[in-house]
Amino acid sequence: MKKITVRLQDRSYQIVIGRNLLPALGRLLKPIFTGSKILIVSNQKIARYFLKLVSRSLAKAGFQTSHYLSSHGNERDKSEKELLRLWQAMAKTSLDRRSAVLALGGGVIGDLAGFAASTYMRGISFIQVPTTLLAQVDSAIGGKTGIDLSAAKNMVGTFYQPRLVLSDVSVLAKLPLVEFRNSFAEIIKYGVIQDPGLFRLLEDKLDWFLSCVASHSFGSKQWAFLETVIWRSVRIKAKVVEEDEREIKGKRMILNYGHTFAHALEGVSGFKMPHGRAVAWGMVLAGELAVRMGIFPQQAQKRQKKLVFKLGFPLQYRFSARKALSFMKHDKKAVNGKLKLILPRKIGRVEVNDQVSEKEVLKVLNQFGSTS
Repeated sequence: MKKITVRLQDRSYQIVIGRNLLPALGRLLKPIFTGSKILIVSNQKIARYFLKLVSRSLAKAGFQTSHYLSSHGNERDKSEKELLRLWQAMAKTSLDRRSAVLALGGGVIGDLAGFAASTYMRGISFIQVPTTLLAQVDSAIGGKTGIDLSAAKNMVGTFYQPRLVLSDVSVLAKLPLVEFRNSFAEIIKYGVIQDPGLFRLLEDKLDWFLSCVASHSFGSKQWAFLETVIWRSVRIKAKVVEEDEREIKGKRMILNYGHTFAHALEGVSGFKMPHGRAVAWGMVLAGELAVRMGIFPQQAQKRQKKLVFKLGFPLQYRFSARKALSFMKHDKKAVNGKLKLILPRKIGRVEVNDQVSEKEVLKVLNQFGSTS
């Protein structure tokens, strides 16, 4: 078991990473949370595997639990309608200001439950128990919550830190291969933005690990590799969040590498494209743009593309380049419709760049595969 502390003065919290941790959840939470009522927010699929185990662990530690299961089990749960249903369920179960909401699931559940916790009675305690690799390395850490609007993803949200993040690596055994592929896009991102050693590790081992997942050959070496890449990714995000929790200084923006393009691709797909796949393509597009601008070596882009393509995604996607550009202009980093992108300088270093030509962005989008 490894622990990483996110140091944010009176809002500091621990991220606990290891195997077979769910039975210890109640014991780990007891010294941190002094209330008694906990509402577990999950979906049908995740609840089938883990709800009883989590509820039993919390009850053993003396907590009173109830649960709420979302309607869809996908991105559609990040909606105003679902949020209202959750608020009403919180009131119906008589949660008060000493109660807590526990997110048991992936990024969608975490975003929804976190936003509800941050706004109910002006904020009650929030606990993250991420059950996907993507959530364990990214969305469960850092305090971003939110729901989607028709205009774009995550347009309404808050910064609200959890009291605890418990990442039980063992639960990832339930994930299909496609989920590992999607999640490793975010892990590659951490290598590009700040950890060339992690990038090299992925260059050496990613093919091997994904082939082991595909053949269901999971042993001590595979678990050790997975825990290592999770720990290295979480360590980077925790440090960045400590330095710029609310994206005021601009440092936290580097965590959005590839995401402006990614959110645009998600938007033109009607939010049907998996986030990890969108991020993978978003990094390739950002790299191509940086090469065109003369700030990223072609050889480094070749390495990035080669590693991203190991994830096995199709190399092209049909969409409207102009519609994608419109989504990019609605990105939260944009100012008065002017693009601000995170672009790579070398493997292990990126920068915030607001000197981006829309004409060049359109060329990159068209190069990737566009209908107009």
